[in-house]
Amino acid sequence: MYQEFYGFTRLPFERDIAPDDLFTSQPQQEMAARLTFLLRQQGLGLVTGDIGAGKSTAMRAFTARLDPNRYFVIYLSNPTVGISGLYRDILAALHHQPPFSRPRQVAAIRAALADLAQSKRRFPLLVIDEAHLLPPHAFEQFRLLIADQMDSQSLAALVLVGQPNLRDLLRLSTNQAFFQRLTVRYHLPPLDLQNCIAYIKHHLQLAGHHGAPLFADDAMTRIFDYTKGVPRQINLVCTMALLAGMIDKKEVIDEAVSYTHLTLPTNREV
Repeated sequence: MYQEFYGFTRLPFERDIAPDDLFTSQPQQEMAARLTFLLRQQGLGLVTGDIGAGKSTAMRAFTARLDPNRYFVIYLSNPTVGISGLYRDILAALHHQPPFSRPRQVAAIRAALADLAQSKRRFPLLVIDEAHLLPPHAFEQFRLLIADQMDSQSLAALVLVGQPNLRDLLRLSTNQAFFQRLTVRYHLPPLDLQNCIAYIKHHLQLAGHHGAPLFADDAMTRIFDYTKGVPRQINLVCTMALLAGMIDKKEVIDEAVSYTHLTLPTNREV
């Protein structure tokens, strides 16, 4: 395996990276700053990005760095379970036995969220990933779930994370009450060339490579051109390049290795 050939202590482009070790680009830093503002406002937020752009990874890094004594994060990653299923997941995260009926579930969630903020001094943050998979009527139900009865402060902050068409869903007339209350709207772009190169070097360093450059500049430029700066594709292409380099016993991955041995995927294939 190329891990032994290049002397890595771990596979450099795998997904199981600790939050503190994740690469943070300038756009991700901007996203984190906006979400920090959202928490202070106890508002609603929207984070979008193309497939593989690193939305979930960036969100995971942001929530992992929050003070657990001040914030209670509820992360929902599978909205396809339906609204009742999501309500049950929220109650499970709050260590409550979910009631059978939906009205009782709503009442139990609201009471538990209020107790967190008032008694335990921990403000809840609710994150719904893959939110573009929610049915159109779900957004207003979640707004009402966390809304204060006087429409002042919310019982929790709520962030929706999803693909760009999520914005279109929220612009529907039935969701205007939600859309107009958004405190933060942010679209996470792909990495630019500079950040792509920094991303590759960062992952190699995490894997224990600290010597001479392993990827030549022309190879990294070629990788950027093919992946358009999408992190998920960068991971795949770099892994393919390392495998090709091992086969050819190349100590440095250059453009020739990429051109000769890689059938680089298109955006639709990854």
